[in-house]
Amino acid sequence: MTSTGTATSEDGTADGHVCWSYRPAPDVPAGVRRRLAPVLEAWHVEGENAEDVLLVVTELVANVVDHAGTPFEITLHREPGVLRVFVRDECPRPPEPRGMDPRSSRGRGLLVVQAVCRDWGYEVHGDADTPGKTVRAELAA
Repeated sequence: MTSTGTATSEDGTADGHVCWSYRPAPDVPAGVRRRLAPVLEAWHVEGENAEDVLLVVTELVANVVDHAGTPFEITLHREPGVLRVFVRDECPRPPEPRGMDPRSSRGRGLLVVQAVCRDWGYEVHGDADTPGKTVRAELAA
């Protein structure tokens, strides 16, 4: 993988919180997915819930790589019954779900996120020192 990431704890599982930083590269979404799977297992997020989290995280990271093209940070917080995902990048352009085009092989990521998550949204940061946005998603855990 051409990117790097850092976790807040040695194994990324100690306190139900991980935070990793990456630079955008085509291999990052798959790398984040591989890195996250054992964390979810340690947090006892299993089965369909784990697959949903992996799907949503992969889609949100792919959006940063494909559309924002900036360094980004992914943060996950697990509490009983809920997992919150935050993806912060340096592009202030808000995420825009596209209409369904059956002829297109891409462009359905945010529609998938909407369908799978309990809640999702974003916040644009207007601060000149830290421009960008944070996309958040909440899932069952």
